[in-house]
Amino acid sequence: MHRDQKYYQLADYIRKNKKFVLISHVHTDGDALGSMIAFYYYLVQNDKKCAIVVPGRIPPKYEFLNTSGLVNRSTDSETKRFIADADVIVIFDISSMDRLEQWYEPVKSSQAYKVCMDHHPLYPEFTDLDIIDDTCVATGELVFQFLEKVKADISFEMAEALYTAILSDSGSFRFQQTSKETFRIASRLTELGVDPAQMYSRVFEKNHRHQLKAWGNLLINLKSEDEISWLVVSREFMREHNLRAEDLEGIIDIMRKDGGSSVFAVFTEKEENLTLVGLRSKNSINVGRIAREFGGGGHFHAAGFSSSGRLEQVVGETLDRIRSYMMRLGDVA
Repeated sequence: MHRDQKYYQLADYIRKNKKFVLISHVHTDGDALGSMIAFYYYLVQNDKKCAIVVPGRIPPKYEFLNTSGLVNRSTDSETKRFIADADVIVIFDISSMDRLEQWYEPVKSSQAYKVCMDHHPLYPEFTDLDIIDDTCVATGELVFQFLEKVKADISFEMAEALYTAILSDSGSFRFQQTSKETFRIASRLTELGVDPAQMYSRVFEKNHRHQLKAWGNLLINLKSEDEISWLVVSREFMREHNLRAEDLEGIIDIMRKDGGSSVFAVFTEKEENLTLVGLRSKNSINVGRIAREFGGGGHFHAAGFSSSGRLEQVVGETLDRIRSYMMRLGDVA
């Protein structure tokens, strides 16, 4: 089905139904939140009942989007009922359905129409309509295109949410897949009143001093070998420096400044047997493929996964897999 036909199918779902749930992934980010919040405002404009659900904690830096007033407003039992009773569930920016965490089974078993909007390579498991384009830099681009196609009245609040989505996942318009379409959309959103300098500050300049000092301590211990650079962050370090996993967001992009490496990894021990792995790459290294081998997902140059193994085990297995992949490509002698 052509993209425009999919947008019209989604518009038909909206026209014919009343109750909606918008949901995304654990360890949420600006693209997921911005996409859902813009879509929420559109549904409210059309007199629909809507709930936004996100597994886990919402980073405080996104409060300028009124996340505390719009996201996770209900108890878990109420949320289960919303999901069960929904007419339509729209899943945003998910990359892998298991990232729905505790809401995976309720969403899967719901009788609602299920729609997925995503810019990750994805093989949906139980959806009725998939609007997926991995050439987009952010899911926010797809949401904007849908709103444009149905001639929606894009309010200032919607514009700020969409700009947040695109700004965050494009790394401030620096990452691969940033395109002329990305800039066209950003230009249109600024015409609607978005202030680019203010938005950059909100998204990328809200680190705490203790967080920056902790990054310095981590980067001192940066390890590099065979064009691979990596950091290992233990639970003890996280406790000592009063950090959450979200406080490490952005450090891997500093690591990318290393001109001698092609692959970058951050291993964060969240629990005794649960490690979060973030991957980035340059050149021809497809870290999305590597992440999917571990049950994760992502893009060619940016991906991640979680593993139930011990921290040292996960580090060793991941580095071995990266080295093997790079050897096959001939990037390491």
